[in-house]
Amino acid sequence: MKQVLVAMSMLASMSLHAQQCQPQDGGCIEVDQWQFAVAIGAGVMTNPLEGGDNIPLFFLPYVSYYSDKFFLENTTIGYTFSHQSNFDVSFIVEPNVEQAFFERHHLRSLAAPDKYLDVNGMVVDNLPEGVPSEGDNPTKTPTYKPKISIDEITKRDWTIDGGLLLHWYVNDTSKLTASWLHDLGGVYKGQHATLTYSQQLPLPMQANAKLQLKVGAQWQSQQLVDYYYGLRTTDSSDPRLYYQGRSSISPFLSMAYNHRISKHWQLKFNIKHTWLADGISDSPLVRDNGSSSIFIGGLYEF
Repeated sequence: MKQVLVAMSMLASMSLHAQQCQPQDGGCIEVDQWQFAVAIGAGVMTNPLEGGDNIPLFFLPYVSYYSDKFFLENTTIGYTFSHQSNFDVSFIVEPNVEQAFFERHHLRSLAAPDKYLDVNGMVVDNLPEGVPSEGDNPTKTPTYKPKISIDEITKRDWTIDGGLLLHWYVNDTSKLTASWLHDLGGVYKGQHATLTYSQQLPLPMQANAKLQLKVGAQWQSQQLVDYYYGLRTTDSSDPRLYYQGRSSISPFLSMAYNHRISKHWQLKFNIKHTWLADGISDSPLVRDNGSSSIFIGGLYEF
């Protein structure tokens, strides 16, 4: 079920968001109209954590509703309290999807917590006491990175975030989106903010197709990073694994292509990559310094 929330959140970013459509865009969603759609295809979101499974994206449901002020966009509920011709501000509430990477989807034998990787990526068991640190001669001694699986740590919980969402429609083809959300459930007791610039590129030979590029960055507070990626005595008895997360800014880049085939069907292709900041990737929980998602398939609008 939690993977469905991640999938719905991903689809919302590539759908016709009424609050995000351009003022002159004929694809804007009508007020007081429910919209239902489902994307069927092949896709995956990579999991950067040790022991984490990649998240498959095969079936992505989508639902939306808009009144003059209130709106529902998949897992996001919002209220627009300021709306101008090229600018709007809303208050939104939505689930925080950071915990999705920590889900355990199968049984596995627990690895010993004192495993380390050398500079060549080889696993070294039971690192002996007195192994030189990075401050010693690196030409003679490999550098070891501690690692621990998500199966060995205490559970990271889900929570609900709430805050502000702003859109500035620069012109007919470009848009600036900013959000600031705070933990309403009191789980990680922090906040995060995202800034995104979207640009729709012309496709003169394809009248029914759209290509959109997005570039942006997400800031996550020290409290959020430390709750999910930090390691403490409740996670391991080995002090060499302890880690305190740091406030982080992770940039991302995405591309979305859709081609309308008929009244009900669209061809969808989306790809996104996020580069994890050092405050996250330095954690022994993190295997990769980035996460990618890709989806290709058809979207059927009811």
